[in-house]
Amino acid sequence: MKLQEDLSKRGPIRVAVVGAGLMGSGLVAQLKIIHNIDVILWSSRREDGLAAKAKEVGLNEDTYVFADDIKEAEALLEEGKMILTTDNSLAWRLDGVDAICDCAGNTEAGACINENGLEAGKHIISFNVECDVLLGPYFLKKAKEKGLCYTGTAGDEPGAIMELYNFATFLGFRVVAAGKGKNNPMNVEATPATLKEEAEKKGISPRMLTSFVDATNTMVELNAVANATGLLPDEGGCVGMHATINDLSKKLRTKDSGGEMNRPGTVNFVHGIAPGVFVSVESDEPMIRREMPYLSMGDGPNYIFYRPYHLTNIETPLTIARAVMYNEATIAPEVGYVAHTVAVAKKDMEAGEAIEGIGSATCYGTLVEAERAYEENLLPIGLIVGETKLARPVKKGAPLRLDDVVLDKSSTLVKLFNREHGRFYALPKNINMV
Repeated sequence: MKLQEDLSKRGPIRVAVVGAGLMGSGLVAQLKIIHNIDVILWSSRREDGLAAKAKEVGLNEDTYVFADDIKEAEALLEEGKMILTTDNSLAWRLDGVDAICDCAGNTEAGACINENGLEAGKHIISFNVECDVLLGPYFLKKAKEKGLCYTGTAGDEPGAIMELYNFATFLGFRVVAAGKGKNNPMNVEATPATLKEEAEKKGISPRMLTSFVDATNTMVELNAVANATGLLPDEGGCVGMHATINDLSKKLRTKDSGGEMNRPGTVNFVHGIAPGVFVSVESDEPMIRREMPYLSMGDGPNYIFYRPYHLTNIETPLTIARAVMYNEATIAPEVGYVAHTVAVAKKDMEAGEAIEGIGSATCYGTLVEAERAYEENLLPIGLIVGETKLARPVKKGAPLRLDDVVLDKSSTLVKLFNREHGRFYALPKNINMV
């Protein structure tokens, strides 16, 4: 395999992993068995939690040392030790790091990691889709200016969808829909309190499970695909249809053709095909249309390319190697701000109330075209970080607008969004590729 050959010739890629949750820990465990991609630094907020994770993934205690001082860390690296730390900044301050894997799971942390990492000359592999849909076009531009790679990861659903999209478009097919399966029944009123017991059984945080159940996580992932491909949310938002893989092609047609889509060229989610991802394609070539039924792809006019799995962090080594050696992104927001995941109130709230963002009891996210978000001044849910408060009362079910809230002006995320968003990226027009 050329990737392995090139990696062997190059020598070890030295990686910093930020975050010790499910993705970060899984990535460190996976990279233990991958030749020539070495984790030299692993950071997380709490030393005791990181120590427990190091034991859980089977790191030999003789191979790592805790350090927060830059000079001490550099000396330990010279001795061949792996650094564990509670100081994320070592990821970009250490000269030996080639690439940073952002597994922090926090938009504010992601903004700091990406901004400082790129400034310090590090490639960025981001699991932080929530941060990407807010600042990804800016980070991508910055990376290109510095000759670096900014990318989402293989194995995460946006990356897996992009793999199919690239496959289809390279072969000359027209992508009329792309999306993913949804595991959990959708309930936009879900809260961490109502899901606490279920979250404990699943071994994840109640807030993370809430973002899955209320579909904010799904909207954010489809947002990333929209920004990478130019595909739009369906009119009125994602349909969220129910289908099996056998009838998916019929459902992914427009309503005037007997399907459930309002228009072609959209991203969507489907109940019944998780954990798979898909693209629905068409061809204008008569010979190809005659050949597809022979290849057991159905009678058309649209055909489904389906991947029944996505392996999250287990696939990330592919992204790391391609990013560092070839400057090749798995998925990146090349088209710009095509869509935004905007906040909708889960309950009636009064002026002055603190409001929380993704996975909270106060709001959920829904996907809209960027044009609508700008025209109606809608609030991207990922900007709700830190000490965000309501400036006026809001009603349950109402989309939140930027002037409905007082954002946390001390937030790096908010500062970058305010500074860079409108400065570099114009309102997308006629972006639909279909």
